[in-house]
Amino acid sequence: MKDQYLIDADDPLHDLDTPSAKAFAVRDRNDQDAHLFALICTPGLPTRMSLMYQLRLDDTPGSLPLLEWGTVFWPPINQETMVVIYRRPLGGNVANVIDAGDFKINEYEVQETFIEPMYRTIKSFSNRGIFHREIRVDNLYFMDQERLEVVLGDCVTCPPGFDQPGVYESLERNMSSQAGRGIGNSADELYALAVTVVALVVGREKIEKIDADEVIYSKIENGSYTALVGKQKMVNVLMEPLRGMLTDNPGERWDFPEVDLWLDGKRQTPMQRKFSNKIENPFLFMDREFRNPRSLAHAFSKNIGKAAIAIKEDELDLWLRRTTDEGELADQIKSTVDLARTHSGNFRGSDPYLVARACIQLDPAAPVRYKDVAFIPESIGAVLAVELLRKGNMDAVTQALNYALPEIWFKMTSEITRDPASLDHESTFGRIRTYLQNRSIGFGAERCLYELNTSLPCLSPLVKDQYVTEIVDLLPALDDIADSVDNKLDPFDDHVVAFIAARFKEHIEPHLQALSEEKRASQLIGMLSLMAFMQWKLKIESLFALSSWIGGLLGPTVKTYYSRTTRGDIEGEMPQIVRKGSMPELFNLIDNADKRAIDANGYVVARNDYALAEEQILEIQETDLSSKEKTLEIGQRYGAITSVILALLFVSITFIVDSFNG
Repeated sequence: MKDQYLIDADDPLHDLDTPSAKAFAVRDRNDQDAHLFALICTPGLPTRMSLMYQLRLDDTPGSLPLLEWGTVFWPPINQETMVVIYRRPLGGNVANVIDAGDFKINEYEVQETFIEPMYRTIKSFSNRGIFHREIRVDNLYFMDQERLEVVLGDCVTCPPGFDQPGVYESLERNMSSQAGRGIGNSADELYALAVTVVALVVGREKIEKIDADEVIYSKIENGSYTALVGKQKMVNVLMEPLRGMLTDNPGERWDFPEVDLWLDGKRQTPMQRKFSNKIENPFLFMDREFRNPRSLAHAFSKNIGKAAIAIKEDELDLWLRRTTDEGELADQIKSTVDLARTHSGNFRGSDPYLVARACIQLDPAAPVRYKDVAFIPESIGAVLAVELLRKGNMDAVTQALNYALPEIWFKMTSEITRDPASLDHESTFGRIRTYLQNRSIGFGAERCLYELNTSLPCLSPLVKDQYVTEIVDLLPALDDIADSVDNKLDPFDDHVVAFIAARFKEHIEPHLQALSEEKRASQLIGMLSLMAFMQWKLKIESLFALSSWIGGLLGPTVKTYYSRTTRGDIEGEMPQIVRKGSMPELFNLIDNADKRAIDANGYVVARNDYALAEEQILEIQETDLSSKEKTLEIGQRYGAITSVILALLFVSITFIVDSFNG
């Protein structure tokens, strides 16, 4: 990679793997003594490329040093993919070292060994607008062989929070799908730090192996601190900061000022929210008792069919009004049920929509939940990409967007502080839904995918193996595969055009309109004109194979000329132009404005001549030739005229010959 780093596909380093990226040994040509390793990213999974830029430029203490990144052809998967080069931690992975019995956790030394260095790194990141979002025990490393320096591991090879076991995520993000957890903020970073400390003290297995839904129910009903620590005794020095950083309402959770005070030895009393778990008459759903709307909403989201039945029945309305004193909430749910009954013939009457809307009303701080996806609104781009990667389609997410579920989420109010990044993201959803509802090529779900994931490569089957992330590399990538694909296919499919529309920051609407025309010739001219514009604007060198490919498809465009002579000239010149590899020249040959004007004018003249001749024929046909006398008269007239013309011609020739002989 970059003519410097040699990645050994035969030397895996499993102890440095992450859930989404495999680790391999690296040799640096410029520094043979350097200890490095590479993480091979999963193709199609969004990476945090903007963060790669920042981390490469700034060597942050307490973080695994990122040296380089780029794309390489990776033989084990037979395609190009993203690779990130890190300096290798000589002391190994903290979780593995602990599991092997080579490092013992001392509760009284946790603050100095783990909390303080991690906290400094989190704070340094936050000061630069960076959130790590992958803080957990098995992503901690000892940078030195003596195991004195602890650093945070990779955070760029997957979407934010994607590799985290759910227990490390704050409650609302814990409820989300892996890709739907969002960028988060400093409060989420400190929450993950606190869970990491608990896992180090009580044991990682005890924390990470808790059933995913059970830990959510426990966090809702008992609070995160009790859910994670339980009856385990925690040393006094750790209880205060852990309670503060594990407070479930983000607005009440400890942030940097509170942690700084604690590190300075100033005691505080973290706010402890009282949970409504002493309701005498719980709501019974699927043989489980629920004592507050939040936990019930989570259960509803996991069991849509049965939830829809429960939502429509009177028992829920009575429970909300009488038991929880949530009359306003009961009115909202009733309105949603009435809406579903009124619109039984469309999506508003469907069970998934009914349950999704009711869940937002029951728990407005939770993620948007529709069918089997759940997402903090700000994370929508990553959710689209992962759904496509795993299922081959984005249907559930695009339906949630088309049905305006995020907008319903934004309109709700909540006592619990909601995700600030999502609130800043609200204006995005109107634009995205406009793209979704446009059926033309260059729009739809594919356009949303690339607009919302700036580091995602083009996923067209034509070029996905080449990992094209930059618009300048797209046409050369098509050129590379032109000789190995079916030349009857178009070089521009839905993904390619959407990728161009999102990444090529020029005015291309006329080209997109032409590509969306029903006539095949118009589509081809739109495709060629866009290629020509891109090659010229991006200063791309000759594209010989791609030129030949597109040239072989242009027959219908040549036939749009009226003149047979012009069509023949174009067909004759085309091979020579194709061999130049220049799309602008090829476009000029096919759709030259002057040539079009001459052809059109010639066609008009020809039409007029034809119309005149037709009139003359009609005039003759309408003349009364039924009379023998009339026919004879006309014949004699034309015969006389012809005789005069021949006589004049004879006299002229005689005169010329005599003059010449004279």
